[in-house]
Amino acid sequence: MKRFLSAVVVLVLTCGVALAQEESGKRRSAEPEVEQPGAETPAPPEARPAAHPPDPDHNRALEPREFRGVIHSLNQIRDGAVALTTTLIIGLSSLMLAALLVFTGAVAPQATARASIAVRDHPLRSFGIGAVALLLGTLLAAATRGVAGIFLLPIFSAAVCIGLAGVCEQIGRGVVHLAGREGNRVAHLLAGCAVFSFVSIIPLLGWFGIFPYYLAVGVGAFFSTLLGRKRPLAAPDYRGA
Repeated sequence: MKRFLSAVVVLVLTCGVALAQEESGKRRSAEPEVEQPGAETPAPPEARPAAHPPDPDHNRALEPREFRGVIHSLNQIRDGAVALTTTLIIGLSSLMLAALLVFTGAVAPQATARASIAVRDHPLRSFGIGAVALLLGTLLAAATRGVAGIFLLPIFSAAVCIGLAGVCEQIGRGVVHLAGREGNRVAHLLAGCAVFSFVSIIPLLGWFGIFPYYLAVGVGAFFSTLLGRKRPLAAPDYRGA
């Protein structure tokens, strides 16, 4: 009997202690927490350092705006390359033409001098003769499917070289005189080739105006001196000015 009463007392005491602990825990949870000095406050979610950004996906498709930007860049590169190539081709062609005309003036000085005189004295007549000669030569070569061009090519090549050399000599003579100097034929020819090459590469005006006009004048001057009476000329002066 005593053992039974002792067990009952122990059970009652155990239940009382458990109830007291549970009541104490409820009171603590109901009371507001007091921030202790020196304790670190956790940073809010937005203030925390961001996580490492994900690696870019190199296999993703380009957006329309990005694709248009790439196309625009490629077009700019293409236009720059075309402009540079065109400039180089025109520049090299001008240098080759100038070298050819200087060589022609040195090889055929008398013919070049006569063509230069014809350009100076009869520019309109030389232009008319040259335009007709170029037109007839082109039509004849086209009508014979190039057969006549084989025979006309040497004649017109000489006409172009000697005629343009005479044109350049006449232009250079005017340029040198404007500079207040007398110069000689070599100086006239070099100055004229430089000016003629420069103005001939001017877009539109040089391509379709200046160059065709002086080409016709030079060819006409060659044929007019070739078919006309040849006047004796003094030996060309190649000494320095």
